[in-house]
Amino acid sequence: MKKTFLLLLFLFSLSIFSQKKRSTKIGNVNIDELKMSTYEKDSTANAVVLFEHANYYLDESKEYKKTTDYYFKIKILKKEGAEKATIKIPFYGEEKVHSIKGITYNLSENNSVHKTHLLESKIYTKDLYTKWKELTFTLPNIKEGSVIEYTYSITSPYSKIDDWYFQSDIPKIKSDFTASILGNWKYNIRIIGFLKLIRNNASVKKNCISIPGLGSGSCLILEYGIDDIPAFKEEDYMLSKENFISKVSFELESYSNPRGGVEKFTKTWKDADRSLKYNFLDNQISKKNFFKKQLDPSILTTINDLERAKKVYSFIQNHFHWNEKYWPSRKVRIKEAFENKSGNIFDINLALYNSLQAAEIESYLTLTSTRNRAVPTKLHPVIDEFNYLIVKIIVDNKTYFLDATKKQLPFGLVQYQALNGDGRVMDFKKGSFWETITSNKKTYRNTKAQLTLNDNNELSGNLMISSDGYFAVKNRDKLSLKSHEDFVENFESDHSNIEIEDFDFKNIKDNDKALHQIYNITFDEVDFKNKLRLNPFLIKKHTVNPFKLNTREYPVDFAYPRNDTYMLSLNLPENYTIKKLPENKTLSLPNKGGRYILSYRKNENTLTVYAKISINKKVYSSEEYHYLKEFYNQIIKSQDVFIEIEKVSE
Repeated sequence: MKKTFLLLLFLFSLSIFSQKKRSTKIGNVNIDELKMSTYEKDSTANAVVLFEHANYYLDESKEYKKTTDYYFKIKILKKEGAEKATIKIPFYGEEKVHSIKGITYNLSENNSVHKTHLLESKIYTKDLYTKWKELTFTLPNIKEGSVIEYTYSITSPYSKIDDWYFQSDIPKIKSDFTASILGNWKYNIRIIGFLKLIRNNASVKKNCISIPGLGSGSCLILEYGIDDIPAFKEEDYMLSKENFISKVSFELESYSNPRGGVEKFTKTWKDADRSLKYNFLDNQISKKNFFKKQLDPSILTTINDLERAKKVYSFIQNHFHWNEKYWPSRKVRIKEAFENKSGNIFDINLALYNSLQAAEIESYLTLTSTRNRAVPTKLHPVIDEFNYLIVKIIVDNKTYFLDATKKQLPFGLVQYQALNGDGRVMDFKKGSFWETITSNKKTYRNTKAQLTLNDNNELSGNLMISSDGYFAVKNRDKLSLKSHEDFVENFESDHSNIEIEDFDFKNIKDNDKALHQIYNITFDEVDFKNKLRLNPFLIKKHTVNPFKLNTREYPVDFAYPRNDTYMLSLNLPENYTIKKLPENKTLSLPNKGGRYILSYRKNENTLTVYAKISINKKVYSSEEYHYLKEFYNQIIKSQDVFIEIEKVSE
C-alpha cells in the first residue's frame, strides 16, 4: 500500500477537540467472560472477539500527527485459537507503533482471576521490504479459556486512514470504529460487505480547531459499529475477500490548506487518462516506429487483418520471457525490456500494443487487476487498484482481448488471474471506459476411455484427454515445467489404479488447437470370480463438493464458462453380462445456468457411459448458491455407484 505524505502547516499553533478520550482503555475483563466455554452463535469457533475498537484522531502530544488507538479483547475457546495471541502489526516509513500493553487473564481453581502481563522484552520488530516493517508480540500464558486484552497505537505523518475490518476469520461480538477528521481533509468513505451497521453516526464538531489569525475550523466526527458479526469463511470460486469482507474504507479526495489552496487527490477519469498517458507510461505508447523495425516485413504485408494480428501476437509472445512481475516499481522502458527479452506485464503488453499499432490493427490498452486483489472501484479512478495490463483489438467488428505474457496462452485469451471484474479500456482520443473482458476460446475437457475386459480379468485400453481454453493452458503450463515422463508419473500417482504403458501428446506448442493427451493404460488386476461390482467412473470421478457453507453472502465466480465431458466404452467377453446399471440422470440449474447429463447404454456386450457437466455462466449470485451446492451434491451422489457384471455359465 502506498502512503501519500502531506506536510501540514500551522500545526504547532493548533488547538484541537480531544478525540483521544474516546479510546478504550485496558482492564475490562470480567468473570463471566473467563467462565465462557463456547460461543453459542458459532459452536465451531476456536476464538471470539469480545470487543474491539479503533479510534482515529490528531494527537496533540505527538505534534498533532495522526494517531489511531487500538483495543482488542479476545476469548480463546479451543487450543487452535491460541494463534490469536500472536499479534503482527505492519507499519510504513515514518510511522511509529507505541503504547503497547497486553494482559492474559486466566481463571484459577478457586475462581480468582490471574493476570500475566506482556513484557516489553518480548516485543520484536523486523524489516519486511522497501520501507515496511513489522512489530510482533505474543501474549503469555495462553490456555483454553484464556481472555487476552491488548492495546497499541500507531502515529503517522501520512494522510492515509487504514481500513477497519469489522469481519475476520473468527466471530466478533462487538466491533467499533470512531474518528475525528479535520474538516479540510475530505475522504470518500465506503462501507464494504454484506453486514449492516448497527451504529452509524456522523456529525460535525464546530470550533474543534483554532488557528491564530485564521479562525476556527470544524471536524467530522464518525462512529461506526456492528454487533454479532459472523466469521468470514472463504470458499472455492471466489474473488479476493477484500471485495466482500465487511469493513470501512477511506480514500483521500482533497485537502484544503488554511490559506485557501485546494489539492485534489481523487481525479476524474479525464485526469487519470492524461496522467497515465503522459506520466506513468512516459510516452511508451508512442514506440510503434521502433517496433515496426523489429517486425518481419512479411508480417506487415499480410493482407488479412486477423492473420496479421495473430502473427504480431506470436512474435511478441515468443520474444519475451515474463519475469513474474505485475505493476512496475519503476518507469516502463519497453525498448530496454525488448532488448533484454524479459519484462513485467506492462513491458510485454505495451510492446504488443505498439507492435499492433505498427501493423495498423485497431488496438487499445486495457487496465485490470489480479484476482487476489479487490475489483477496481467504478465510483472514481484509483490508479493503484490496477496492476495488470492487456490489449483490446477490434478486427472485422469483432473484439479480442490479448495477453502475450505467457507462452501457453492462445490468441484471444488472457491469464486467468487477470479475470477480475471489468477492464478499463484506455481510449486516449475519446476517453476511457469500462468493458467486460471476453474470451474467444471455449474452455472444455473431453475424457474418452475405450477399455476391454478380457477372459483373464485384465482391464486395459486407450485413454484420450482433449482440452482447450483454460483447461489446456493449465496442462500446457505443467508440461512446460517438467519432462513428459514426470508429467505421466504425476498422472499415475493421481490415479493409483492405472498404469500407463505408452503415451503421446499432440499440439503442445500449437496453442490455438486442442491439446490431446493419449495413453495406453492397464488397470490393477480386477478381483472377479463370478461377479464384479465396478464403478463406471474409472478415470474421473467427483467426490468432493467445492461448496460447503450453509449460506454464502458473496457470489460464486468461476471466471469462465466450461464443459467437462466423460465418455467410457467398456467391452466385455461374450460370456459376460451386465446385470445391473445405475439410473440415468439429468440436472439443470435455474436460468439455464448449467446442466448435468448422465446416461448408460448397453448394446450386447458393450457398455457406454456418457457424463457431461456444463457450467454456463462466469458468475452466480449468492441467491443461486443453494442450487449450485445441491447441483454438485447430486453429481457426487450419481457417480458413487456400481455396475454389476456377471460371468455366464457355459
